[in-house]
Amino acid sequence: MLHKVNNSRVHRFIRHLHPRCMKEQEAKSPCRKVCRLDIDGMCVGCFRMLDEIANWEIMTNNERLEVLRKAHLRMQLRKIKL
Repeated sequence: MLHKVNNSRVHRFIRHLHPRCMKEQEAKSPCRKVCRLDIDGMCVGCFRMLDEIANWEIMTNNERLEVLRKAHLRMQLRKIKL
C-alpha cells in the first residue's frame, strides 16, 4: 500500500528543478526519504525511476540534471492524473 504524499510540500521542494532553473548548477539528490515505488517503478517521493536512483552516484552532473528534469515532468504529470 502506498502512502499519500503531501503534493504541495513536494511541489515546493521540486519547483527549483524546473529546467529554466537548472542551468550551470550542481545537481543535488531530490531524495525525500519516502522511498516507495508506485506500480510503474517510480518513487512517490522524488519522482525518479528505480534505475535513476540506483545509478545516481555514478552519473555525471549533466546526466543528473536530465534526471531532475524528467522527475519534474513526472511530478507535473502525476498532478494531472490525480
